Amino acid sequence: MDEISVNDPLDDLIDRADRALSVMHDATEMLSALRIVRRSPDGLATVTVDGSGAMVDLYLQPDLSRESATQLENSIVVTAAEAAGEALRRRAAVLERMQSSLSDT
Repeated sequence: MDEISVNDPLDDLIDRADRALSVMHDATEMLSALRIVRRSPDGLATVTVDGSGAMVDLYLQPDLSRESATQLENSIVVTAAEAAGEALRRRAAVLERMQSSLSDT
């Protein structure tokens, strides 16, 4: 059996595996870096979520003395939910691109 014919399929397999690892690494990096920042329409709260939609930062306006607890709660919850929804949409897009790229390898 010719040595070249044995090594070519193995080299192709190694190249495909390297490309797949690179695609998965890139997707992991993108997901790790993903942050969504949303400000509530009333300006009371600014929420930051990570790629899984978990809140990682919350900024509240310094003077909340004229706001009710209910209004503040609503601002935080609605804004966090919107940010989380956007994060999950972007996460899905990254994973779909990764899956498509892996199918091509």
